[in-house]
Amino acid sequence: MQRPSFSIYDASAGSGKTYALVKEYLKIILVSPKNDAYRNILAITFTNKAVHEMKSRIVGSLSEFAKDEPSSKAQDLMQDLSIDTELSIIQIKTKSQQIIKHIIHNYAAFDISTIDKFTHKVIRAFAHDLNLPMTFEVTLDTENLLIEAVDAIIAQAGEDETLTKLLIDFTMEKTDDDKSWDISREILETGRLVLNENNRNEITHFHDKSIAEFVEIKNKLSGACKDLEKQTIVFAEDALLLIDKNGIDVKSFSRGTFPNHITSIQQGKFNPKNKMFHEFDDIAINKTAKDRAIIENLIPEFLQILSKVYSTFEKINFYKAFLKNITPLSLLNTVSNELAKIQEEQNVLSISEFNAIIHREIQNQPAPFIYERLGERYRHFFIDEFQDTSEMQWQNLIPLIDNALSGQNDFGVKGTLMIVGDPKQSIYRWRGGKAEQFIELSKDQNPFNNPDKRLEHLDKNYRSYSQIIEFNNDFFKLISNEFKHLDYKDLYENHSHQKTNDKTGGYVNISFIPKVETSEDEETLDKTDLYVLATLNTIQKTLKHGFQYKDIVILTRKRSQGIAIANYLTEQGIPLLSSETLMIQNATEVRLIIHLLKYLKNSSDLESKANFLQYLAQNSQDKLPIHDFIAQGMALFQETDFEEWLMSFDVSLSFQNIRKKSLYEAVETIIAKFLNPKVSNAYVQYFLDIVLERDIRNQAGISDFLNFWDKNAEKFSIPSPEGTNAVRIMTIHKSKGLEFPVVIFPFAEEDYSLKPKDKLWLNAEEQDFGLPKVLIDNSKAVEGFGEEAAEVYNQKKQEELLDNINVLYVALTRAEEQLYVISNMNLSSKGELPKNNMCSFFINYLDSKSEFDENKLEYEFGNSMKLSAGKEHVDTSKTIPLVSEILNPKNIKIAQREALMWGTLQQEAIEYGNLIHEILSFVKTKNDVDTAITKSIENGLITFGQKETVFNTIQEIINHSELEICFAEGNEVLNEQTIIQKEGKTVKPDRMVLTKNKEVLLLDYKTGTHNVKYQQQLEDYRDAIEKMGYKVVKKALVYIGKEIVVVNL
Repeated sequence: MQRPSFSIYDASAGSGKTYALVKEYLKIILVSPKNDAYRNILAITFTNKAVHEMKSRIVGSLSEFAKDEPSSKAQDLMQDLSIDTELSIIQIKTKSQQIIKHIIHNYAAFDISTIDKFTHKVIRAFAHDLNLPMTFEVTLDTENLLIEAVDAIIAQAGEDETLTKLLIDFTMEKTDDDKSWDISREILETGRLVLNENNRNEITHFHDKSIAEFVEIKNKLSGACKDLEKQTIVFAEDALLLIDKNGIDVKSFSRGTFPNHITSIQQGKFNPKNKMFHEFDDIAINKTAKDRAIIENLIPEFLQILSKVYSTFEKINFYKAFLKNITPLSLLNTVSNELAKIQEEQNVLSISEFNAIIHREIQNQPAPFIYERLGERYRHFFIDEFQDTSEMQWQNLIPLIDNALSGQNDFGVKGTLMIVGDPKQSIYRWRGGKAEQFIELSKDQNPFNNPDKRLEHLDKNYRSYSQIIEFNNDFFKLISNEFKHLDYKDLYENHSHQKTNDKTGGYVNISFIPKVETSEDEETLDKTDLYVLATLNTIQKTLKHGFQYKDIVILTRKRSQGIAIANYLTEQGIPLLSSETLMIQNATEVRLIIHLLKYLKNSSDLESKANFLQYLAQNSQDKLPIHDFIAQGMALFQETDFEEWLMSFDVSLSFQNIRKKSLYEAVETIIAKFLNPKVSNAYVQYFLDIVLERDIRNQAGISDFLNFWDKNAEKFSIPSPEGTNAVRIMTIHKSKGLEFPVVIFPFAEEDYSLKPKDKLWLNAEEQDFGLPKVLIDNSKAVEGFGEEAAEVYNQKKQEELLDNINVLYVALTRAEEQLYVISNMNLSSKGELPKNNMCSFFINYLDSKSEFDENKLEYEFGNSMKLSAGKEHVDTSKTIPLVSEILNPKNIKIAQREALMWGTLQQEAIEYGNLIHEILSFVKTKNDVDTAITKSIENGLITFGQKETVFNTIQEIINHSELEICFAEGNEVLNEQTIIQKEGKTVKPDRMVLTKNKEVLLLDYKTGTHNVKYQQQLEDYRDAIEKMGYKVVKKALVYIGKEIVVVNL
């Protein structure tokens, strides 16, 4: 069966998309006449873990096929492949054997990588063409670069006049607004706009704007706001005049609301939250009013005046919203330039720039040169997790793929592309991954010239038991009604339903924490306590049903919730695995090192001193009670006294000496002095790696490192070991692509309205602003900035809802057998559901099953007994052995010559001979020997200890009866002088001595034993010299070894 050129697989959670990918990949390489067809395939996925899984599945399948008796799983796959490829089982087996052999020998060409790695490879290969330094390093830590850039900009205040004025005005504005005067946060936000590719198109409009131009726009807008406000006052006065002129009694209006409204506008106190008057009936007139008829005649005029007022205020609010953001925006280019400068200075390239660099290059090029060299290599492309591929990454890949889809290779096979994704699992919008991209492709969109395109739905779930699949089907179908956006609604209404597999049963439990009682009593538990308690109870319940710790995962939406759970469960003695529990900064030993570094930086930092004394008191001494030990140490303010006192507890060190060392050596010394070297400690080892990297890359000193640590400590954790029997805790984002027998999802009551809002880009009138796009804060008020703004706002709101529901989808589809959701009812006093809260989804679902009752806290679906066959847990984790050797610089010897490195006698003799030969080139007469030896010690040819031996050998040569004449004074000496002969060949005798009467004495130094070929060499030298009109009267070979041998020729 012919594969389509472009196939799209819409694969819901657990539907075996990796299986589908691997199967298609295997088809291509098995059918190909060559054994290295894998060289022409590029498979791209999202995470390193997924890369590893895909590689191991492909290699694993091939090696199973190659065996005499493949496993039953592999046999099923072989049958499938045999039907699809029309190859016999024997053919598949032989071909697999050949391919596997080939892959092992050319593993680097087996190209399955993450998109960033692929981009990196392209940029690295074309660094020269892209005007990048060839040796750039990649940094993942964009945030730190940004902080450095912002600090550098603020530090320029006082140097650059325009910038200084701008920063001062900004600070003043913020203090007038009663906000903190620290402006670095806003500038950081702006910097994030630069780095986030979601804003790429908008930012291009600002590239050529200078700070001065922004200031001009700002002043123009401020002026415009004042003028417009004056206008509204004039309009209000017109309306009041109408009332006055027509002799209308203000009391005729119901409760006087209408005239009050106009008066408040006239006084400049308009509040958009108050009642507005748009319709005829909005203006209420008292039933008893005598002038009712006159008023009714004037209402259209009033409404007309007011509509002018309202539209003017829309404009004013829009301008003001932009004015709030204009100052940070005016620094866009300053931040960009500063970032570029820092990256150039440090020779690094931030990973966030990769896509942009390629994008800039391939724009407007029909056949981008970047891909010219790659284009012919890749014929087949696979993209996994397509919903996480950002727009820019996809645009960058299109030309490369288009080239492959348009042509055929030598065997007439056309290029293909297979993309697999699930827009319901698109949870990376903040880094450019958009569900809409996949939705568009799965409709009619096709960016390629080749029209051959097919869409397949993988709608059978192989992961979960039927109860969980059915729950998710019903639950997400119900949620689809939350969407107003038709595409999103369709996604959950028609594409979230999955068929079940043969695993029937399973268990879903939705529970709510009891209402948080607010009483005077201190003992009441707060919400977090109730959640962690409920989580612990759930774990204990599943253990009773036969599950083990390693079967359970706890998913949280935020890291802070994970940390709260981890802390509580650790106290309760539950074994855990999570990046939070493995945080480096939480390890006591690392804390000790940090406290000591703080003390070294500033010896009057008493808090750090007390902290490290407490560690010593507990771990390194038993003479004194802890408190007394700390008190004694704290009382010693002189560092020398303090060091002496520490000596009495067997801790000997000089703080001053440590301060002189490099950062890494200082930390190593601390570890050697204070920590037990016999016990391996992964935290300390990992911490040392971080220190080393900072030391090498940034030449950081102690205080630089401490600043870095303050900002970044919480990012570092030890990679969690696989194979331990422990409960896993992870964020939903981390769990993507994984599966677990039991999923517990506490804190299921996220308030979606509290999310930090992104800013919005709105189109602006070029003549008003001098800018085509403006940036404003995202808030309900935007709906009042006109129709277009309201549309942008509502679209954004729908996108946020989709992203939140997608996160929920990922969480609820990780479970294989049991799913526990722990939420909170959050009902109002009237029993109403909260708006914009995840908990209302669960309550609505229970309602639809007519089960919900606000006094019932737990709802069960299915049977909670364990169904899957349990295996006894075998701990496969390994401990890394400890490396306790510390480098002592005194133990390092610098090898002056190779002779010190090689041990053989013969080699030593040759090296020694060469060494003497080199020193002799400094010697013209007997008097030069001392200078020559001093010179060779300085040049590192010999060490001071070897001086005497060398001196004796040289003396032996120059005083040798045969050679004395060659070192006598009064002659011209040429050491290693090149002679160019007529034929263009050159010769270089070691020593020529020219006497006054044009006679030449010729010496050549050799090592080893006498060899006849050297004779010929000397004959050549003699011929060359005699052709120049000299007479050679003596020629000798000097063999330098343990003894000196002279061979006269």
